[in-house]
Amino acid sequence: MKVVLIVIGLAIAATIATYARYQSLNPCHWMERDLVGQTGLPPLVVRARIHAGFLIDGITDPGPYDCIMAWWEFRAEGLPGESGAGLGPPQGNSGQRGVAPFDPH
Repeated sequence: MKVVLIVIGLAIAATIATYARYQSLNPCHWMERDLVGQTGLPPLVVRARIHAGFLIDGITDPGPYDCIMAWWEFRAEGLPGESGAGLGPPQGNSGQRGVAPFDPH
């Protein structure tokens, strides 16, 4: 009985901590808030990029399970834009070697 009470207490504490950090219990909002904080992009842009990522994976209407799996993957692997592509702001001409800048004259 004591173990059950400890597990219930831990679950309640985790729920309160999650709500205190994200002001939501929706895992889709967790990922959005984390990405806005890390990239500095407007929330609308982050939402569109998250939705595009789900569409690429063939998920048209992500549910809580899809969002929590994507959030866990994001937390474990970090921001996809760290490798030069993905959710971060554009990094200039970093991926195009040997390409001269456009000169209209």
